[in-house]
Amino acid sequence: MAATAELTQDASRARTLVQCAYGVLDLFDGSDAALSAWAESLSADRAGDQLVPAWFAPATQGALVAHLAAAGVIGNGGQVDAFNLADFQQVCALLPHFRMEEVSRRPEPGAQVVFTVPPAVQLPDEARHLQQSLSDRVFDALASATDRVLLCSPFWSDRGADNLWDGLGRARAARLPVTLAGAKDDPGRDDLGAMLRLADRLRGEGMMVRALRYVPAAAGSLFHAKVVGGDYGYLGSANLTGPGLGEHVEAGLPLAPADVERVWWLLGVLERAELLRE
Repeated sequence: MAATAELTQDASRARTLVQCAYGVLDLFDGSDAALSAWAESLSADRAGDQLVPAWFAPATQGALVAHLAAAGVIGNGGQVDAFNLADFQQVCALLPHFRMEEVSRRPEPGAQVVFTVPPAVQLPDEARHLQQSLSDRVFDALASATDRVLLCSPFWSDRGADNLWDGLGRARAARLPVTLAGAKDDPGRDDLGAMLRLADRLRGEGMMVRALRYVPAAAGSLFHAKVVGGDYGYLGSANLTGPGLGEHVEAGLPLAPADVERVWWLLGVLERAELLRE
């Protein structure tokens, strides 16, 4: 039991040293070389406050002292513990090797980009699964919604709304609030009209809908973001039109929940600036 407790204590101590070394690395802007050079220069015959680079800003100096204190290098009286300092220096010396090993063990990231190509295009057999995958990604984003739905585009059409209707089935069944955004009131186009007709169609099913038109701060400016968001999302080149969702050559990427929340944040910023208005 005593041996087990000692091993647990040693593991906790090692974890603390590594955490502190990573924390100090951040203060050196992630530079392994800068961290190693600084750590090698430390000496136990100096006071704790003399271990901190003089060129650090006061807040950064305070953060560094906190890490050294957590590692046991600096005691409550500001004195330096030679034993703990040697341990900390050893961890700092090994940290670049830890990081290299971490990187080497990470799997290669899989491709995330998806495409839509015109129906006439014949993709090679090994790439047939990519056909229409962009519109599938849009529908996946809509189907993931459990709280609210977002549809953003500068260009809209009734055909595009028809294409999206089945994808909105889960949101319609759950009566989730929907926000439509981005169309500009352009006399030469019907994008705003198409967005508002979709809003009315959804309201006709008893849904709560916000339709936000784009009011440009400068002539010719567009709300050019094309985003579909449920809990997960899609960001890409496709407008919410018939050709955009099924005929053009388009490319896009999936969005994680944190990215979708960031888009919602941006909409709030634009509303407060009165560039998006109901």
